[in-house]
Amino acid sequence: MEMWGISWKKKVTNKKVLESVALQRPELLLTIQRRKMKYYGHLRRHDSIQKRILEGKIDGRRGIGQRRQTWLGNIQETSQMKMCEVCETALDRRRWRTVTAHLGDGMAPS
Repeated sequence: MEMWGISWKKKVTNKKVLESVALQRPELLLTIQRRKMKYYGHLRRHDSIQKRILEGKIDGRRGIGQRRQTWLGNIQETSQMKMCEVCETALDRRRWRTVTAHLGDGMAPS
């Protein structure tokens, strides 16, 4: 699989890859967000160990300092929906595809 015409088989330095991708950064970030959202929808619809890990809570105390950003928090921020809406919408494949398809185009999710 190639991204931006760069095969993983080619010996290209990170610096050259970053230079070629620099102009396409917004597109790259949008691609990452869409794939992450699609994967979350997939996890929500299937019973798997990944789903249990994702939705699980860890006992113990949080360290001092700023709160770490969570994967689910990022999904909620990207979708611009409340977490209960995100969970419910992700279970309906058709609705979730609509949400992920309209990322970055300014349309509010329904």
